[in-house]
Amino acid sequence: MKKVIAVLLLLIVAVTAAIIYFTFGKPAPRAATLLPESTLAFIDIPDLSKSRAEFTKTEFYALWHEPEVQAFLAQPLAALREMAPSMGSPKDTDTIGGLVFDAMQGEVFLAVTRVTLFPSFNPGLVAGVDVRSKRIEAMAGLYKLEGELKKSYPKGTFQDKEYLGVKYSLWETDPEFPICHAFFNSLIVFTYGEDAMRDMIATWTGQVPRDFKRLADSAKFKNVRQHASANHEFLAYFNVEDMLNLVGPLLAFSPQTAGLYQKFSRTQTASYSLTFEDRGINDVGFVGYSSNVPKPTPPTQRKTLALTSPDTLVYSVGSADLSATYDEVMQSLSQSGSADLMLTVGQFQHALRTSGIRMGEDVLQRLGPEFAVIGSWPPGVRTPGVAIVSEVTDADKLRPALDTAMNALRESLGGTNTALPWDETESAGQTLRSLHIGPQFFAPTYALTDRFFILASNSDYARELLAQAKESKPTLATNPVYQQSMKRLPVNGSSYGYVELRGLFTSLYGLMKPILSRNSGNPFVDINKLPQSETIAKHLFPLVSATVSEPQQTTATSFSPLGKSLAVIAGVGGAVWAFNSFGPQLQQSAIPNWPKKSSSRAAPSAPVENQTEVSQTPATP
Repeated sequence: MKKVIAVLLLLIVAVTAAIIYFTFGKPAPRAATLLPESTLAFIDIPDLSKSRAEFTKTEFYALWHEPEVQAFLAQPLAALREMAPSMGSPKDTDTIGGLVFDAMQGEVFLAVTRVTLFPSFNPGLVAGVDVRSKRIEAMAGLYKLEGELKKSYPKGTFQDKEYLGVKYSLWETDPEFPICHAFFNSLIVFTYGEDAMRDMIATWTGQVPRDFKRLADSAKFKNVRQHASANHEFLAYFNVEDMLNLVGPLLAFSPQTAGLYQKFSRTQTASYSLTFEDRGINDVGFVGYSSNVPKPTPPTQRKTLALTSPDTLVYSVGSADLSATYDEVMQSLSQSGSADLMLTVGQFQHALRTSGIRMGEDVLQRLGPEFAVIGSWPPGVRTPGVAIVSEVTDADKLRPALDTAMNALRESLGGTNTALPWDETESAGQTLRSLHIGPQFFAPTYALTDRFFILASNSDYARELLAQAKESKPTLATNPVYQQSMKRLPVNGSSYGYVELRGLFTSLYGLMKPILSRNSGNPFVDINKLPQSETIAKHLFPLVSATVSEPQQTTATSFSPLGKSLAVIAGVGGAVWAFNSFGPQLQQSAIPNWPKKSSSRAAPSAPVENQTEVSQTPATP
């Protein structure tokens, strides 16, 4: 009898193990095989566990875990935790959030499969998480979440349903907010609405029409995958062509957005991907065009490197058709609806016509095609030197037309010659024309040589660039860090970018830290705990980027310690914060005498004593 019981127990265990294996051990389908070809947007992390492991090897991760950084972030993070929902910390595995977060193992994705605008807005939202071996934990988390929702929404509807042999759950905390979820092996799929869930089930079971095509088999999506960063940790795909079919008519019939629609109408797809590698983040942006596109931009020769020096911090170079860009900008400003902008544009164009200058033919077509932004910030200088430079053709004919156009621009923005006169000086055999619109920070200065046009933020930096060009000193190309960094990029780029983040951050941090300390009364952030500059700077290295323009597609690649997207977000966020916090003070100190427009009387003249610029060149010891 005991032997029979033992055999039965072993049989039960074996059957149970087999059921668990075949139920929970099957691999999850890939998201792209479940979504339709017409998917509008698809955001995907192919392997979350791998991405977590690779992220720990980056400088960004190391910076985040610096003791000084953690001490500084302790107060704002504590405040964020207090504002967070009562689900609990993600690391607390007894909470709903903890169970869900801990179960996220493999692919994680979010997609918009379709959008219905009429008779009501109805997006087809789909999200999924591959929990792999954590299916039991995921089920427990969903069970607890359903219980919490039932308590919070006693009038809600919670049902278990079945479609094509696949069970799914429907939660309706509100009749207009139906959420469904189902397991496709170890993949949990969430949808907004039952229609989206039934579409996913039909694809999963293979019960779809013969002409149905999956996203994974789409030629547009395959092209995006081919141009994504190798072994990418993240991919965002946008079906621009189908998006425009939805909103295109609204954009096309609006004067303000018609030009924008014409540009986007040539775009089929756009994507962004990233990979963690070599302590940094490799980003790749891709845009695919239709057959009706302009010729690709040829590779840049980087002639403007002649104006750089080995310690240049910023160098961004590319090609541009200024004449075409000028026409588009003027048209947009003329249709902006802003009375001030339209008045300024009208005054500028009237001044050009009066002087007999054709902006496109006489000026802009003689600038370029290569343009560059160059920036330098030597130690001991309060503000950086920044310049826009370009190569030129026929400098003798360009010079008088350029001076006339600059006079027209100055008068349309600032008033008469008496109100804002040019300050003309000589350097390296060239004439510099400066506008001193502030006592210290900003004095736009331009100069024209036989080879280059220079528009600098102040006359000191313009003189420095002129001397660099005339004397043929060593350039940024001789800097070993620049040489090594640029090896990561393709050699046929139509544009390139280089930002020496360590030097730029050190100078900027030194400028902002005293300002922040004087405004330390913020309960959210303890300014006194700001990390030392060296603590952050040691984790930084140059950001480099390149764009390759090819027939029907453009690929932009960058490599940096923070990632291009995060750097842009941080830069924009920092600029907005600085403007909101210090904008009035900076405007008052930097440009107190900028003439104000008035419809009834002439702009007041600037005092004579403010026409002399304070030099930004460090004193010689």
